[in-house]
Amino acid sequence: MRKFSYLVATMLLTSLALAQPALRLKTFEANSARLGRTFNAPWKTRTPGRSHLLIQFADAPNDAQLKGLANLEAVVLSYVPDLALSISAPDDANFEGLNVSWAGRLRPGQKISPELARGAPVSALIEFYSDVEPNDVRAIANLEGLEIQERPDLLSNHLLVHGSTEQMLALAEWDEVSYIFPASSELIRGRAVRGCAGALTIHGLVGQAVALIDDGWDGPGQGRADLSYGFIQLTQKLPADAQQAEIVRAFNEWAKYAALSFSPTANPNSNRTIAVLFASGAHGDLYPFDGPGGVLAHTFYPVPSNPESIAGDIHFDNDENWNIGADVDLYSIALHETGHALGLGHSDTPGDVMYPYYTRHTGLAQNDVTAILQLYAPQDGVSNPNPPSPPAPFVLTVQSPPSSTTASSIAISGTTSGGTGTVQVSWSTSQGAAGVAQGSSPWMIAAVPLNLGLNVINIQATDSQQNRVSQNVTVTRQQVLPSNPPPATPPSADTTPPTLIVLSPSTTNLSTPASSLVFSGTASDNVGVVKVTWTSSMGSSGMATGTNQWATSPIPIYIGTTTVVIRAYDAAGNSSWRSFTVTRR
Repeated sequence: MRKFSYLVATMLLTSLALAQPALRLKTFEANSARLGRTFNAPWKTRTPGRSHLLIQFADAPNDAQLKGLANLEAVVLSYVPDLALSISAPDDANFEGLNVSWAGRLRPGQKISPELARGAPVSALIEFYSDVEPNDVRAIANLEGLEIQERPDLLSNHLLVHGSTEQMLALAEWDEVSYIFPASSELIRGRAVRGCAGALTIHGLVGQAVALIDDGWDGPGQGRADLSYGFIQLTQKLPADAQQAEIVRAFNEWAKYAALSFSPTANPNSNRTIAVLFASGAHGDLYPFDGPGGVLAHTFYPVPSNPESIAGDIHFDNDENWNIGADVDLYSIALHETGHALGLGHSDTPGDVMYPYYTRHTGLAQNDVTAILQLYAPQDGVSNPNPPSPPAPFVLTVQSPPSSTTASSIAISGTTSGGTGTVQVSWSTSQGAAGVAQGSSPWMIAAVPLNLGLNVINIQATDSQQNRVSQNVTVTRQQVLPSNPPPATPPSADTTPPTLIVLSPSTTNLSTPASSLVFSGTASDNVGVVKVTWTSSMGSSGMATGTNQWATSPIPIYIGTTTVVIRAYDAAGNSSWRSFTVTRR
């Protein structure tokens, strides 16, 4: 049985703990003093000598307290409202002198979502703490006899498993497990998904177990919040007026049910303002975007979790293939991110807007409305408003043309459904051409002119109420070249992942005082390596320079532990990866 030298000190602080604000965790029904009693309970772990704890302060943790944690070799992993942090610390750490009200951890039953079905076998997502090695993640699931369902699109600290309730409870006894919650049907069926790692605070990300972040823009209680919004930079992939309308539509969907208002401003950096930015790569915060196919967006929670003027700001990755009414659907992503900007964490219920894996939505689900009304008063004083049944969606279908051609023009056709009144289908290209399609359902564009190189064609349907849906089609016009023999292995038939070698750093677990590190190495493949990317457990990501010989830009390393994953991709979409744990002293 473990012994914690800080147990006695924590129990002496019980009277102070009773006066502390409650933790905003989905499964936390007791006061903080009860957590302290779980210190000396036996736990299963892959890292004897260290434990994952919750530590709450009497006031918001400051730089001196964070430095004191670092001196104890404690690693800050995420923020837990109110006034608490999730950390990894040595078992003999002593938090005296850091103004700590208590330190403890959740019981196994408190790590399991109330939404997870009991009794019958279920498919669930396991959220591990961000410093847990990927090999340990799978080893723990295997030790409990769970069926691992591999999915390439999962967030870096998530694992999809199938098993019984008893196995889930046994899994929750592991120190490395943070939370277990239901998997969506899209994940279970293996459909392509895109995940949201969570919104940001000055102390890092917030875990799945957190329901609400602080008190919202209106402060304690359930009141009204009048906010502004401003557009810093829009994407060139959609018409400017259409994308502004979709984002404002997402704002107003929340304002249908909660006492919120959103007004435009010419100064997106002013207080109580949601600034909207489309950006590529590094763009002025600590979380650079990673190019197409990775992180779609990130959002900063309201004050006091973040300072003005970044509080509430929403950033979208400009390199993604943004659409209206089709994947990647701007309205659906903006609707989810606005929930974060207002103070909501992630939902455990598949189908909710705030579930951590994006899906297309036409409006809020009942759980989303219930959650936002825990922070704000109902709109217009209406008690317990219910979302209306969503109208039939306005859908634009495009029969995708070939992705490459040597022709000077290309025909495109498709259908529309839903919408109000007369529907018109129009098109425009990144090269400046535009026109109107023949018909609406079905519709036909006889000839879209193509320039040599990449052509992005935007197809847009508009009904009589000015509702819009759009999709982008990308076509590359190639020069006519002398015929070459086909490759020995067509990329579409290739199933061999690339070989990825990391030369620097030379070890997968390292300690450094540096604030950033450059990773470099080599990659090879039987068809060809097309890109090498990196992701960090702190939310940043990017693309390396080069492929066969590659190197990353300096990757930020924060005090504590950061997990960096390097991935290499070939032309057929196969990938391989290496994981590194970096501890900054």
